[in-house]
Amino acid sequence: MSVTVILEAKVKQGRKASLLQLLTKHFPETRKFDGFIDMSIYSEADTELVIFISKWQSFAIYQQYLQWRTDTGVMGTLGALLAAPPVIRQLTKEISDNLELINT
Repeated sequence: MSVTVILEAKVKQGRKASLLQLLTKHFPETRKFDGFIDMSIYSEADTELVIFISKWQSFAIYQQYLQWRTDTGVMGTLGALLAAPPVIRQLTKEISDNLELINT
């Protein structure tokens, strides 16, 4: 069963555009990662908050992805733009689109 991951990142003041440019550069590699399903990146108006909403085949695969990004140095580059460590949430779908419980 797939998992949805939400990552909330508070970006350093005035660095949101730099972060978004860097993400745009690296997003094609993310699409190719085995187990990746989908990702959208949102930013909150008038704040430095950026939210990643992604789908993966499993949370273990997402953790492998983060490790790969760390090993390749991308996480260090991204982390330098953040004001605080990101918050990561793992979500499992409980109710389907037709409002039926999935995991009963």
